[in-house]
Amino acid sequence: MNPSASYNLKRTLVAIAVALLALCVVIPLVYDLAGIRTNLEEHIAPTRVAENKRRTRIPRTTTPIPTPDIEVPPTPDAPAPLPGEPHQTVVALNGVPIGKLVLISDSARTHLRDIYARGQSLGRNPRTISKVGDSTMVWPPFLETFDHRTYSLGRFAYLQQTIEYHAGSFGRDSVAVKKGMHTWSQFDPAWSIPELCGRDEGPLECEIRLQNPSIAIIRLGANDTASPGDFERYLGQIVKYCLERGIIPVLGTKPDRYEGESNLINNLIRKTASAYSIPLWDYDLIAGTIPGRGLEPDGLHMLGGGTRNFSSPAAMRAGDALEDLTALMMLDEIHRELGTIQ
Repeated sequence: MNPSASYNLKRTLVAIAVALLALCVVIPLVYDLAGIRTNLEEHIAPTRVAENKRRTRIPRTTTPIPTPDIEVPPTPDAPAPLPGEPHQTVVALNGVPIGKLVLISDSARTHLRDIYARGQSLGRNPRTISKVGDSTMVWPPFLETFDHRTYSLGRFAYLQQTIEYHAGSFGRDSVAVKKGMHTWSQFDPAWSIPELCGRDEGPLECEIRLQNPSIAIIRLGANDTASPGDFERYLGQIVKYCLERGIIPVLGTKPDRYEGESNLINNLIRKTASAYSIPLWDYDLIAGTIPGRGLEPDGLHMLGGGTRNFSSPAAMRAGDALEDLTALMMLDEIHRELGTIQ
């Protein structure tokens, strides 16, 4: 045989051998290392070996997604209900039935679902809340303990799901909360924060744009006692403003008796909640069970310093502690009604 032909034949056989080796050994090995074979097995009928591999495969770690800045309102889909412990019922606080403190009438329960559905269609963030109020929400810092983790729930441990659900909303400063705030001030741009709000935005409009909430906790009235008629009219406007935007308004009563023993402002708040079939957080009732209604000597501003160890009897005598606890109970009841928490 021609030596040159023999050399070419050997080269050809070696090339074929190398190709077969690559086809049978190297390429499958590279596929396994790159995860290509595993991914392909997700889309084709697996062999027994492939099925065993898929059963024992370790899932890849999901890359964490950063929380969006509140200046750009998020519009997520409604999340699936959170798993957790069964709802543990606390019957009363200081002898006041929970159903009176956290009042959601039958008509309000139906209305809640409609408001929430509208809000989701408009892109409201189901996990954010907004605070709308006066100095009683400024000091002591309303609900902040639940973001700062300076609390112990004790027998109210079932509320932890709601804390996790709204994490990040509790400690945030709302532009719709300010000392001296009236109901009508919520629509006045002069009461807004210029650095955050538009020239023509009132505090309520600005807060909703910034926070994109699904729920607004509203407690006003301490500065409105001189004009109860205007208070009722503007409180109704605040409620309607929220409802039109798919936001659940929660009306809260105030602890003081600044207008006298008639308790007129709180009665107007109760009347408005009933008229619009919305939740009523009747804090006035629990305030009546604690010394001095939980207020400073001026009878208007709330007394701070109460423990947030809700297992302690001292917490049941502190107005600020009971304020945080009962507001959280209201949020929890809303979510259990909506099915967003089980």
